[in-house]
Amino acid sequence: MRVSARRTVRRRLMGSRTISIEPPSRSRPFGSGGIRILIGFGLVLAIATPLLHLPISHTGQEPTVLESLFTAISAICVTGLVVVETQTHWSHFGEAVILALIQVGGLGYMAGMGIVLWVLGRNLGLRDRNLMRLYYGAPSMRESVSFVRTIVLYTLTFEVLGTLALFGGFVSAGVPIARSVWWAVFHAVSAFNVAGFNVTGEDMRPFADDPAVLIPMIILCLGGSLGAVPVILGVLRLDPRRMPLDAKMVLAAAVCVVGGSALFIGIAEWANTGTLATVAESDRPVLALFQASMWVSGFSAVETGLLHEHTKLFESVLMLVGGAAGSPAGGLKLGTLAVLVAGTVAALRGRDGVVAFGRLLPQAVIRQAVGIVFAFAAVHFVVSMILLRMSNEPFIDVLYETSSAVGTVGWSTGITPDLSTAATVVVMVTILVGRFLPLLLVLQIARSRKAPVGAQLVDNVRLG
Repeated sequence: MRVSARRTVRRRLMGSRTISIEPPSRSRPFGSGGIRILIGFGLVLAIATPLLHLPISHTGQEPTVLESLFTAISAICVTGLVVVETQTHWSHFGEAVILALIQVGGLGYMAGMGIVLWVLGRNLGLRDRNLMRLYYGAPSMRESVSFVRTIVLYTLTFEVLGTLALFGGFVSAGVPIARSVWWAVFHAVSAFNVAGFNVTGEDMRPFADDPAVLIPMIILCLGGSLGAVPVILGVLRLDPRRMPLDAKMVLAAAVCVVGGSALFIGIAEWANTGTLATVAESDRPVLALFQASMWVSGFSAVETGLLHEHTKLFESVLMLVGGAAGSPAGGLKLGTLAVLVAGTVAALRGRDGVVAFGRLLPQAVIRQAVGIVFAFAAVHFVVSMILLRMSNEPFIDVLYETSSAVGTVGWSTGITPDLSTAATVVVMVTILVGRFLPLLLVLQIARSRKAPVGAQLVDNVRLG
């Protein structure tokens, strides 16, 4: 029963007893989860930026405040775009600060976003009981702690196993043991959190023909970009009948995205002497798969600036797709792409409802997916226009850079350090928008609203 004001209730039970009923506090779905996450990230930035500006954090020339702030934002937003070379500009202490930012940004966003999605699951239309019992409303404190514990365990398991695998790969490639230890730890954390930061000085290009390094990086990136829920409930359970619809759609979309991208990159760049053709033909399929699997992390084993123009255009769209909801990856999210594809197929077949894997999707989810895509497209268009106005770089390179910033990926053709101060600030703001836009959109969509008074007239609009 809803009580709108304070009132006194009297009931005769062997005497008189008076109790007071307080009016319920009005919930604020937009501010409760999102604002706390934003404030948390802001506090970390306020601490990390001065740390990166300390003399102990860099080697050689002192970084500017803008360079320190850009690096901190790129690290905590797990983007990977840099204005100074990580390995040559920052000391080991500076690299450790960057690594801590990556871990806090990736794990903090994954745990925080997972809780927010869990709490708002009923409003988002996620129906499967196995998917963290979303339809039972907000989780209790014990359930929230258990959920976060699962995410932390999932993260540490991948990172520890990835560190061991990469250590063996680096040692077998001839890297000194002491350096292999640091490289393995840094790249395992960076790859799982899809950050794209590297300390080799040449990204993964020195290991373009070394599957012992590329394959662990692929597994780490996929484990991070898919998130804990689809992997635990989908891949590890290995029971399609009990797999939630959300996990099915995310995994199906990931297979299509990675497989299709690997095929496209392999065909488009097979004979390019600046990219895939730098290695033997027997190594090119693995290299193409590696490039495709880095669509959310930004690592590259080829010179990105030497890609064909049509490959750059393809990857510009690919970077906007992103990973799974609740993962540290940015972008539109794989679930959004899967819903749009299912909706398009239903529209072409003339069906009223959208069905995926035998389940009928709510119309609200279709509208939300369209809204998210439109929001990302609008941000991408505006930022591209601004950067084109502020720089003299080629159109395709600016488009590529914008997609990388909006999708928080980190791929770049090398124009980031050459941008003007104003353009650098625009990229920095775009990274923040790309990082938190999905969260804010989800919270905004999930807000409770008053139903319209009176019946609305139904009309039609011509399409096509």
